[in-house]
Amino acid sequence: MTGGRAKFEELLQRAGLEIVGDRRTEEVLPPRAAWRPVIAFEAEPAVAVHIDRPDLVAELNTQWHRLAVKEGVLGEDGVFLIDVAGDWTGCAPRGWTRVRLTAQWNLAGVLGERPGQPEFLTLSTDGDTLLGVTTEEYEVWLVTVDRIKERQEAAARVRGGGAADQGSGVPGGAGSRLGAASAGSPVIPLLGVAERTPGD
Repeated sequence: MTGGRAKFEELLQRAGLEIVGDRRTEEVLPPRAAWRPVIAFEAEPAVAVHIDRPDLVAELNTQWHRLAVKEGVLGEDGVFLIDVAGDWTGCAPRGWTRVRLTAQWNLAGVLGERPGQPEFLTLSTDGDTLLGVTTEEYEVWLVTVDRIKERQEAAARVRGGGAADQGSGVPGGAGSRLGAASAGSPVIPLLGVAERTPGD
């Protein structure tokens, strides 16, 4: 196991997540592409929580869990896919990690630069529903994207039947508001949008 991967797994464990099964290549939208609609200029949060709330971490965890259940991110067995902003894999391809909540989970308090400033993505295991959490200047946004496969198929048809572009941006690299996508990299046609920069 690489040092970055080991640290990543330790982070997930501190957040109260149980890693489920061995690493595998998921047949879903890769994390690098999944970040794009979440950090897009046109993205609208399903929920926005002001960072001045005294119960910020607890409220973020509550809202994430409510949306994850409502939108079907959590499977019947409680398993979902997760990615966290940061350079965890070096030059290796970035992939999802299958996890399940434990009794003492705390995603908003651990999966960010500091408690209450989370930056992570969660995805249903069938790859069709995405729930991202990002920290803006004054709020933390929870952004949902549903019908991902349908959107990809529609984008492919618009492009003349080609496969949907899965993009290359990911938080933790250079060039976007999360240190995400590099300038000039293709925008995933999942939503067909450009990216926000910090404070927008």
